Amino acid sequence: MREVKLRFREAVVLFVLGGIAALIGDHSHVVTFTTVYYTDAVPFLWSSPFWFPPLVGAATVSLAELRLHLPEPRTTATVRQGVAGVAVVVGMYVTTALLHGAPVVPATTLICVAAIVTWCVLGDGPGAICGVIAAVVGPMTEIGLVEIGVFAYNPGSAGLFGVGLFLVPLYFAFGVVVAMLGELLAVRRGVQTEMSSAVSGPGAG
Repeated sequence: MREVKLRFREAVVLFVLGGIAALIGDHSHVVTFTTVYYTDAVPFLWSSPFWFPPLVGAATVSLAELRLHLPEPRTTATVRQGVAGVAVVVGMYVTTALLHGAPVVPATTLICVAAIVTWCVLGDGPGAICGVIAAVVGPMTEIGLVEIGVFAYNPGSAGLFGVGLFLVPLYFAFGVVVAMLGELLAVRRGVQTEMSSAVSGPGAG
């Protein structure tokens, strides 16, 4: 069994970050009628059923952990890149809420271009693997939820077995950015460890 790479505090940070981003994006989908929930049997948090933010938070932690198990995690990730990555994914998520009245090809192309640029600027090969996994598992999960009647997409955004085709590039960008965030946390942990060692000195203990 492989050792967990993320520390508990790092996992909590990613879990909360993923949950907050999910709430913002899902609220944008609900208020623009991109999606409609058909269930009132569970409590809602803002515009989302209570289980949605934890689901995305868990996916965030899992993808970051996966990246740290893939070859050669980079040590060059910066906080500025992390902030930019989060902003880009949230921005893409909110943008998809404004596209259900637009023709499918230009709307989907817009999100694809944003995803490609995100990977080119912030990603690498293993990051792309995380992105592809997210791009497959994410839409499949949503298709399953649509099939069992939990929610539905606006007909203008339901071209992929009942969900938005834009979900594929959106989830890809999400996977790429989360992979980079995992690397960033590992880098910061290493820097803090080195600083602590330098302060304590070789003879400490």
